Amino acid sequence: MTDTTNHPHNALPIGHQIQDYIIQSVLGDGGFGITYLAKDTQLNALVAIKEYLPNELAVRDQEHTVHAKSQKEVDVFNWGLKRFLDEARVLAQFKHPNIIRVLRFFSAHNTAYIVMEYEQGQSLTESTQEGQSTTEEKLMQLLPPLLDALETVHDAGYLHRDIKPDNIYLREEDNSPVLLDFGAARFEVGRRSCSVTSIVTPGYAPFEQYEGDGRQQGPWTDIYALGAVLYYMIWGIKPVVATKRISAIMRDNPDPLRLAVEIGHGHYSESFLHAIDLALAIQQEDRPQNVSAWRAQLFSSSPIPSLSLKNTSIGKRSSTKTFRNRHKRVRFKWYYGIALLLVLVVIGRYGWLDYVEKNEPSHPISITQQTTLPTFLERRQQIEAETRQLDAAIQQEYISIAQRDAIEIGKKIWMNESSGKLSGLTSWNKQENFASMGIGHFIWYPQEEGPFTETFPDLLIFMREQGVILPDWLQTIPSCPWQTRQAFLNNQQSEKMVSLRTLMKNTVPLQVQFMIRRLELALPKILESLPTKTQQALVRDQFYRVAQTPKGVYALLDYVHFKGEGTSPTERYHDQGWGLLQVLEYMPGNLIHATDEFVDAAEFVLKRRIENSTPARNEARWFAGWKNRLNTYR
Repeated sequence: MTDTTNHPHNALPIGHQIQDYIIQSVLGDGGFGITYLAKDTQLNALVAIKEYLPNELAVRDQEHTVHAKSQKEVDVFNWGLKRFLDEARVLAQFKHPNIIRVLRFFSAHNTAYIVMEYEQGQSLTESTQEGQSTTEEKLMQLLPPLLDALETVHDAGYLHRDIKPDNIYLREEDNSPVLLDFGAARFEVGRRSCSVTSIVTPGYAPFEQYEGDGRQQGPWTDIYALGAVLYYMIWGIKPVVATKRISAIMRDNPDPLRLAVEIGHGHYSESFLHAIDLALAIQQEDRPQNVSAWRAQLFSSSPIPSLSLKNTSIGKRSSTKTFRNRHKRVRFKWYYGIALLLVLVVIGRYGWLDYVEKNEPSHPISITQQTTLPTFLERRQQIEAETRQLDAAIQQEYISIAQRDAIEIGKKIWMNESSGKLSGLTSWNKQENFASMGIGHFIWYPQEEGPFTETFPDLLIFMREQGVILPDWLQTIPSCPWQTRQAFLNNQQSEKMVSLRTLMKNTVPLQVQFMIRRLELALPKILESLPTKTQQALVRDQFYRVAQTPKGVYALLDYVHFKGEGTSPTERYHDQGWGLLQVLEYMPGNLIHATDEFVDAAEFVLKRRIENSTPARNEARWFAGWKNRLNTYR
């Protein structure tokens, strides 16, 4: 009997026949559609079938027919359906051994389907362990066929637009790569519906893909994405999101992306690493302009003059200033064009938050689409408003943590929570009604949520988005399966518990990244909770005073995961909280050492918490440990 536990609710049921094909299982479920494994009843062979089902626009009814969610989505849905079929016709033209082969396409259930050869094997994501690198020898075997395939696409006048490890498949028989899942139709639908999440894969998408109109895109766009894949393969971590890089550069800060020549030094040839860095240049004109030029750089036996980074957007600080000044001029010459306006809008709305860290985000970010053409004056006012928004964003400070520093911080937090013990990665404290997972003791409730913010399910979602293969029983992100602390302790050696500890042990760097993301989002959340601009300014100033000290980022990062942001009404005793907000509010702001102020303020609000708590909780027993933890911030 077929297991349907993880079968997406919106997918065609297993056993359903559509024309000559019987659905066997779901191979992939994304925001743009669903890919099935199916049996061809005529040829008695397995095929892969991709169904057009953009989940932001459409739903399936009980008769399996697909409809637009509402009348306002009908036009975009139908337009996207046509683009989907157009893409199928394009893909059917390619007869390259390293491009997925389209067998046929057809319409049914008010939508469309592309039938493709089913390739046995695994994706690059599945073949690469998180945090592990791949040898140059192996990469040099994969690159020639991939570059040839990509060049074939470009020579035909098309772009892939969604190259990432998930879309590069390795055949089981000979480990040869296959390029899958072209993103051109998805880009067009995302652009038409103004959904940024449909257009980009963060970390692999260059900045020009955030524009939305596609006019700045070309072969260099796919080269950036494949360069990002190589970066991931040599370091085990995908590149910094392009909007975050732009945000830093426009504030005259260094590009937060560490160069491949730095992280791969001594393990890969210098020319190979330089070629990756050139592909990841933030400005498109600094990248190789076609596959042929990049191939020559990748396979060069020694660095050549054209590989110098000093004049590129990923080189020295002088070029960073040039880039920043180039974009600043747009603020005063607002009439330079709609394309540049869209760049500014995207930076202003997304750049400094860095919340597009996922392949298929669960919280779509969208730009409201105007239904009428604005007048000249309205357009000018809109541009000026977006410029003010961008200026405000640029004034915000930028928190950047190098990978090696993040790992060290993770070790400190693990020591703080459980003395660095493996058993501490799966724990349940006395008198608590929740389990604590990972280095940050991320809260996991058995059933109903409690008064404190539950973070472990969010961590699992984040891991999955970063390509981690979760144990089968965690795929649906369940509640904690052990209802009581005693049941939890009794199952310490169970298969589920062992798999949990193994997962937590092997993903420490990712847990740190998750914590960093929460810190990046904490300040806007805190400021939004404050009623006056004066309060907001005071708290913001305190935050950055702490962040700029040697141990400040560690202190902020640890505390926000230790005691939360302080914005939730349920995390209070007698209407007085103990989170990061309350600590920043209590800091006097007149001492030289901001971290000392921070520690003293934290000690005060935690003492106040104990005084306000019920005697039955006996929270005083924790204070000595809390104080020791705070002292690591000094």
